[in-house]
Amino acid sequence: MANNLKILISDALHPEAVAWLQNQKGVQLSIKPEIARPELLQIIGEFEAIIVRSRTKVDADVIAAGKNLKIIARAGTGLDNIDVKAAQQRQIQVINSPGANANAVAELALGLMLEMVRDLHTAFHAAKDKKKMNGYGSELQGKALGILGCGQIGRRVAQLAQAFGMRTMAYDVIVTPAPGVEFVSLEKLYRESDLLTLHIPLIEQTRHLIDVNAVEQMKSGVFLINTARGEIVDEAAILSGLAQGKIKKYASDFYAPESLLFKHPNALLTPHIGASTAEAQERAGLETVEKVFRALADTKS
Repeated sequence: MANNLKILISDALHPEAVAWLQNQKGVQLSIKPEIARPELLQIIGEFEAIIVRSRTKVDADVIAAGKNLKIIARAGTGLDNIDVKAAQQRQIQVINSPGANANAVAELALGLMLEMVRDLHTAFHAAKDKKKMNGYGSELQGKALGILGCGQIGRRVAQLAQAFGMRTMAYDVIVTPAPGVEFVSLEKLYRESDLLTLHIPLIEQTRHLIDVNAVEQMKSGVFLINTARGEIVDEAAILSGLAQGKIKKYASDFYAPESLLFKHPNALLTPHIGASTAEAQERAGLETVEKVFRALADTKS
């Protein structure tokens, strides 16, 4: 068995994942979930692996300071807080757990859809204020759902949406057949979707992908859901689309603190809770630490 595996956990990790690592022989574990950047830069050279979530930024400077780093791991999907190119140049392995939070994010996306089409927050306030409402929105059944990005999360969204009787279409640069999903062009996805949900990674090519041009191509009155990354959309384009009625409602699990969307009655914002179920955090944590332990053990064998 490998010995002296020095691992730093720099973000809050599920207790079961921490306990699993602590129970492995030969692991020297340092847990600093609130570590500040200056201290991280000072001590990272001592460790062979660092495990993060979304708070810690493992940029080129951190990687350069990590003289003994062999593994950078993120307990979750996406790698936008890790400089993957800098890691590759140092031959440092980058690990994540892309499927662990798929169900949690997919369920949030469906929850946001239901909230928007049934106008639940308005109904709640009407009941609270003892006021009547003229109808309670529309149904998901029979509506066309466009899924932009049909990886593990997008495929799970499709499964859930089909249970509601929705037509499911998708666009992805990599087409992996999924039951009941019609793969279409991006233009057709925009044109025919009654609801459009985003499940693509944030890379340079997808930054502000949903811009004024994209919004103009969308079906009038579309419900737009973003549980991917905030920077995928251009907020000015969203606000313009809402003002014109092109976008009927917009829901996002990401926002800037100063976002003007807070003031818009047809915008629904949640504070980055997509992957934050207890089940998803446990799955992501355990999957990640097991991968890290095995990868480090292989380097010692």
